[in-house]
Order: sequence, then C-alpha cells, then structure tokens
Amino acid sequence: MIEMVRKKKGSNDLLLHDKKQSGELYQWKEKYKREYLPEYYNISKHQPLYKIFKHICQNMNIHICREERFVYFLDYIYLLDEVRGHQFGNLTPDYVSFIESGLDGLKITSGDSEYISNYNDTINSIEILINRIIKALKNSQTSNREKKIQWFEGMKTSGALHFEEAIQRILFVNQIIWQTDHRLVGLGAVDDYLGKFYENDVKIGYLNEDQAENILKDFLSSLHDYYWLKSNMLMGDTGQIIVLGRSDDNGEYLYNKLTLMIIRIIRELALPDPKALLRLNKNTPDEVFDAAIDCMASGVGSPLLSNDEAVIPRLLEFGIPKEDALHYTVSACWEPLIGGKSVSLNNMTTLNFMRPLENLFKRDKLSKIDSFDKLLARYEFYLEKNLRAVKRVIDGAIFQYDTVMSVFTKGCMEKDASQGGAEYFNAGITSVALGNVVDSLFNIKKYVFEEREYSLLDIKKMLILDFAEAGKLLEELRARKKKYGLDDEESIELTRTIMNMVSKYTTDYRTPYGGRLKFGLSAPTYIDAAVGSNASFDGRKAGEPYLVHISNDSAASYTQVLNFSAALDYCENRFNGNVVDLMTNPSFMADNKEKFKNLLVGAVNQGFFQLQANVVSSGILIDAMEHPENHSGLIVRVWGFSAYFSDLPDSYKKVLIERALKNEGKIVA
Repeated sequence: MIEMVRKKKGSNDLLLHDKKQSGELYQWKEKYKREYLPEYYNISKHQPLYKIFKHICQNMNIHICREERFVYFLDYIYLLDEVRGHQFGNLTPDYVSFIESGLDGLKITSGDSEYISNYNDTINSIEILINRIIKALKNSQTSNREKKIQWFEGMKTSGALHFEEAIQRILFVNQIIWQTDHRLVGLGAVDDYLGKFYENDVKIGYLNEDQAENILKDFLSSLHDYYWLKSNMLMGDTGQIIVLGRSDDNGEYLYNKLTLMIIRIIRELALPDPKALLRLNKNTPDEVFDAAIDCMASGVGSPLLSNDEAVIPRLLEFGIPKEDALHYTVSACWEPLIGGKSVSLNNMTTLNFMRPLENLFKRDKLSKIDSFDKLLARYEFYLEKNLRAVKRVIDGAIFQYDTVMSVFTKGCMEKDASQGGAEYFNAGITSVALGNVVDSLFNIKKYVFEEREYSLLDIKKMLILDFAEAGKLLEELRARKKKYGLDDEESIELTRTIMNMVSKYTTDYRTPYGGRLKFGLSAPTYIDAAVGSNASFDGRKAGEPYLVHISNDSAASYTQVLNFSAALDYCENRFNGNVVDLMTNPSFMADNKEKFKNLLVGAVNQGFFQLQANVVSSGILIDAMEHPENHSGLIVRVWGFSAYFSDLPDSYKKVLIERALKNEGKIVA
C-alpha cells in the first residue's frame, strides 16, 4: 500500500473524488502513521507547522525518476493534513524571488523575533530537503544527473542561470506548497517571468525553440502528475492555472514566443491540467486570438479569457497600485489577485442569491407586498441579513500560523502571512443563482403585479409543493425565454440593481486584518448549493441545479450574453470573477473560427469581464455517459477548470448534457 500511494503516476489507482475510497485511504494513512511512524504522528498532532515541516523534509521519501527531465515528487504519507485553523490556498506563491536569488535571498538577515527565527528555520528545513535530493541524485542513474545536481546546489545560494533550471525551481516550490497541503496552487505569469531566461538562452545559443518546446512539454506533464492527489472537490480541480499575456502601462499588449508555445502545447498534450488563463486587451494581435481559439476548439477547455480592459480599472479603483494591477494573476479559477504578494482568499464562502428570496416567501407578510418595488425592497432586506452571515464567516476565520507560505509570499519579513504579513490580505466571496433570482423576479412581476393572475401566496404554495398542482404553469415558465444573460435593458438594470445592493452592504466592511471584501457573479456551487433548495419561479424544480455562471442557453446568439456581461457594472468590489460560460458545438467552432474571433475582439472592446467555453456536442456527451470506455480522453470544462468527463460525478455530467442539448435547440432552455 505504501508503495502504491508513493508511486509517481497513480491516477488510475486512487480516485479521490470517491468519498468512500478517499475516506478509507485517509483512515489507512492515519493507522500507518500511528503504528509505523509514531514520531511523525505525534509531531503532526501537537507541533506547529514549521516543526512538522522540518520533520517532513528530513524524512519524506525522495523519488528520483531515471527517465524524466525534472525532479518532481510528492509523498502521500508525509503530506501535511493536520490543519489548525484556516489553511491558505487558491493562491499563487512567489516563484520569482526563489528563481532569481535562491534560498539565501529569501532569508531574513536582521531582527531576532520568534517569528523571524521560525521563518528562517523553515528555510533551513528546505535546505535539508535540497541536500537530501542532491544525495539521492548522486546515488541515482537518472538522466542528466550532473546537471540536476548543479540545479539543486545552486538553489541554496544563487539565482537560476538558464531556462530549464528556472523551471526546475518552479517545480520545487510548487512541490513544497503541495506537500504542506496548500490546495489549489497557481503557477502565475509563466510566460512573463520565464521569458527572459528563454530569450537569453536562445541569444547565446544554449537553447533553440524546439528544445524549449520539449522542455515545456515535460514541465506541463510533470505538473499533471499526481493530479489525482492534488484534486480538491472534484477530480481535476487542482487550481494549477498558468496566466499568459498582459497589458503594459500604455495599454499595449505584451506577449512572447512562450505565450504562443504554451497555448499550443496545452492543445497538443490534450491534458485537462494544468490549465491556462489568457489575458486580452483591445490591442491583442490576431495570432494570439488565433492560438487561443484553436486551443479552445480542440475541446481541451483552455484558455479561460480575461479582459484587461474590464479587470485592470476595477483593481485600480479597489486601491491596488498600478504596477501590481498590471501584473494581476488569478486564483484557482478566475478570481483576480496579485500573485506572489497576496494571501487574499477569494472563495471564503458563497453568497446564494436565491436564499433571500426563499426567506422572503417563508417569513414575510406577503399580503402586504402590493407592488414589485416593495417586493424588491423586501428582497434587499433579506439579502442584507445573508450578507451579515457572510461577514460572520470571514470574521470568524482563524488562519493557521504558516511560515511555509510566508517564505513564498512577498511582504512577510516582519510577521507571518496568517497575521497579515502579506502585502494583500483581502477576502473574496463567490456567488450563485443570481440568474435564477432575476428570472424568478421577472416572472413574479408578470404573473402577480402586471397580469394579476396569481398572488404571492399562490406562488408560495406552488414553490412549497414543487409545482405538484401547477404542472401547466411549470411548463409555461420553462418555455419562457430567460431574460438573465440577454442584451435586454430590463434584465441588465435588475441585475445591476441587485449587484448594487451587495456593494451597498459590503464596500465599507473590513476584515479583522484590515482587508476589504470583494464578490463576483461566478461560483462552483451551482449544483451543491441547490441541493435541498425549494423550487424557484424561474421554472426550476426543487433541488435542480442553479444557472452556471453568466450564461443563457436559450440566447439566440453569443453576442447577447457578451453584450449583457459588458453592460454590467463591476465597480467598487464586484470583480471577484465574472465568467461568461458558453456551450458550443465543435462543428460550429470549426466552421466559424473567424467569426468567433471577430466576436471576441468586439467583446473585448465592449468590456466583457471573463469567458470560458465548452466545445463539445450533446451526442458525444450522451455516448460518453453510456459508454465511458470509448471516451476516456474526453475533456470538459467544469467550474473554472478542465476535467476528464469520465472522472466527474453523474450530477455534473447531466448538467453538461442538458446545457449542450439546450444550446443545440434540442430541448427547451
């Protein structure tokens, strides 16, 4: 068993999204530690992280693969999982400082506080691990052994010299962060910070483009190793996102050969992980759009697109200095953050927009609500109560003392990341069901306040009974064109009104560490948050999933949804991820690439925030559901990541199939 969980590529052995299997594995691991590693078991239960980390570095299994270009391994037995407080995750560590200066450049050289001692002890523990890896390399038959030894020797005292060596450092930091069970670990702006190494190596003749492409393929393949172990809530949910392209201070678009190369490699490798986010602006050249669309059309699910024209101004308004705003990356999926400088947790909880409407029907005196404006005012009343609960969650978060994350986060030279040491310590929430609420409110307005066909009490009864006695009306509601996500003045105005309500009660809030709160209109919880919910008056039955992100599968054209997104106001604190989620058929993409590019170019100028697409047909999805053995490599887009369709729970498969059928006009949206 121990060798199985330590083997380098074990994705077919352990499917951790299976709760029964993952639970059994955890119990086995605890028993193994207790019986065979009593010292580690006791330390992991009773000591602070920096002491546990030292024991891990001294004892974890060192795996050197003979055939592989890079040294990269995780040891499940010594995977830290004794969390004492809120664990940092959904973050991008500071790779650049370690690449440019090595361990010596990370040490704190002045001061004698307990924190500084713990911080430097953590660096000493990393050096212990480096020395153990060097020793293992010397005793191995691995390819390029001497080069690898030089790489690890150099990590202790100096910066990386070459492209390949810099990548090994990224993998080493990434490995440390994962080994200490920080979940959802991003890679940051890889093309930006590796670009100078690539260009210099090519200039001096140390490297050519073909060699660099092979190195990058091995890099991405190494990151994909252990994706079964790295996966968080669902298989493939690793958070390993690579950010590409950016805007400069004058609004020009910056990219390089690595930008295009990485996009091409992601398409060719056809792996769901790692994923890419491509930043765009109005000056993005055609070759970048073409590369992105070719990659999306392949069905691999990448890249997610982020519009600098919408994102950067919001960061500046929020108080982020321009230099940092220009270099923004994102959390595991889509939430903007400042990579390497931030421990801002962007998904601390989810705001369910449907809950205030449910509470209104459960608790309010419905007979006194005699106009749509009064209904909206009562909705705001209950929304504010829900936002109080959100603030209590954030106020009550106690963060684990975490010198490992502090070492790889800028700004933590005087105090730990858990104590507000990082340069940015804001909080973010995701949100779900706004589209369902908007459409429910429009239907209530029509049937209750305009046509007066039903009372609010009638609607309450229907929702409680899950439309059991109102089947005809349910069919009528389902057949009505959904307004959320359409280029429709009323829909845009109502959506903006509800967004304004959230900002009204959150912009002045400050976290216990002085950070601000931001929210967005995307969330991974459109299935889970709907479980146990009542029916809603948009035609959704009890427990059925909520709408996915910013979408409308009944829209006559993608332009409608993009125009809707561009018309929303993301000012103040409304920029914590706002993803337009499209379903499109592969044949459409194949036949309309130029039109799709023109659509995106126009949408960037209009101001959409972010976009992702599932390029897959309903027929393929249905056949993959019935005959998974024939579609083992089928990749789909979920939340903000890509995953193998066969790895997903049936509930997610059904949502994708239904959305594809709606998109193709085969069922009523």
